Amino acid sequence: MHEKPRLSGIAKFARSLSGELVLPGDRRYSKLCRVRNRAVNKYPAAIVRCANQRDVQLAVEFAHLKGLLTAVRSGAHSFAGHGVCDDGIVIDLSSMKRVQIDPAHRRINIEPGVIAGELDCLTQSFKMAVPLGSCPTVGVAGYSLGGGESSLTPKFGYGCDSILRLTVVTADSKVLTAREADNSDLFWAMRGAGANFGIATSLEFQLHPIENVLSGSLRYPIRRDKKVLRFLDSFAPRIPSELFLIAAVLPHPGERMLDVKVVWMGDKEKGAGFLRPLRAYLRPFEDTIKPKAYLDEQRGSYDVPEGEYSSHRRAGHFKRLTEDIIGTITEHASSSPHEASGITMIYWHGPWCAKPHDNAFGFRRTGFEYWIHSYWQKTGDREKSWKWVEEFFGAMEPLSTGAVYVNDLENEGEARSRAAYGDKYHRLSLIKRKFDPDNFFRVNQNIAPAI
Repeated sequence: MHEKPRLSGIAKFARSLSGELVLPGDRRYSKLCRVRNRAVNKYPAAIVRCANQRDVQLAVEFAHLKGLLTAVRSGAHSFAGHGVCDDGIVIDLSSMKRVQIDPAHRRINIEPGVIAGELDCLTQSFKMAVPLGSCPTVGVAGYSLGGGESSLTPKFGYGCDSILRLTVVTADSKVLTAREADNSDLFWAMRGAGANFGIATSLEFQLHPIENVLSGSLRYPIRRDKKVLRFLDSFAPRIPSELFLIAAVLPHPGERMLDVKVVWMGDKEKGAGFLRPLRAYLRPFEDTIKPKAYLDEQRGSYDVPEGEYSSHRRAGHFKRLTEDIIGTITEHASSSPHEASGITMIYWHGPWCAKPHDNAFGFRRTGFEYWIHSYWQKTGDREKSWKWVEEFFGAMEPLSTGAVYVNDLENEGEARSRAAYGDKYHRLSLIKRKFDPDNFFRVNQNIAPAI
């Protein structure tokens, strides 16, 4: 058991909470220290399991009083492990799950403990959705405040683009409403860089009508990847906003495969016609594209290995699938350390990428977002998995634009964080100085307060 020194006043603090305080020595402590990425092993001095907004305020006040490093978590899916910290305090929001939905006005208000699968089930009962990724256990709040990409993004935007209002506990433990008409600078900053400015205790989203889609995968043996990727390079720039396109190198029994996944959100006959050239080119060994319920699409498309695992990823962006990029992908895909290692590429396009939007999200780039990833369960696989990702990324980086999606980052330093926020970084640093001048919220892809 990892023991921590006892904090003075901890018993009084615990009594003030509606939720509960978990300390080293508690039988639940080890489990609650874990985040999704098992490569992260950190041990806080205390974990506050908040029951309500007042608990969040009390936790921020206590952390300030004791000078404790503070991490905030809901879904615990941060690849960098930002949902936990050593020797500090974890403000755990996962029990805060209240929801109010107004289907007539297409709005929903949630607390930060709601996870994506829960939100999808609720909103789909009204044939609507918030743009979310397909992982059912990711926290909606953290994911959307960092941008929140989705198969719905080409048509409806990123998750942060659908946020209408936030309730925020700031670094001085005050509660602020952030929306266009109130604290508009905080509202701008939270939507894209939210972890830096406070803790969102409620989020109101615009809902979008969606019930059925045309979706599925075209699967090819990895030996045909060059021809397929060349075709995608010519096909992708012509696709309309109704189509989401993602390609990935994935495991397949006997031989690795290239999986080309599509989600069409418009008229099904029009979609079938548009996809015909893609489906006919170098006929795949498997074609699963068919009409289905949006909820079934969300439930069926998560491709991370089941169970507990450690992971490492590096990410970036390129505009086109050039011959150099295709060659680099082919070379490294064939030398991966094990099947749960690969590269995923999403083609971003449409109005939500092509024009500015009035929030802090910095990754509005037409072209391919990519991430190189490796998952492992055996300790002995760590070194070779880590090395393969780094070598692959090292070869891809000179061919990339330098842009990166903030939710893809691990702990990679200030320059990479600046690249994620792009030309909005300076304005963000000024807003950081206003709301968090001492950088209390720094267990994140950090924005330093302007001097």
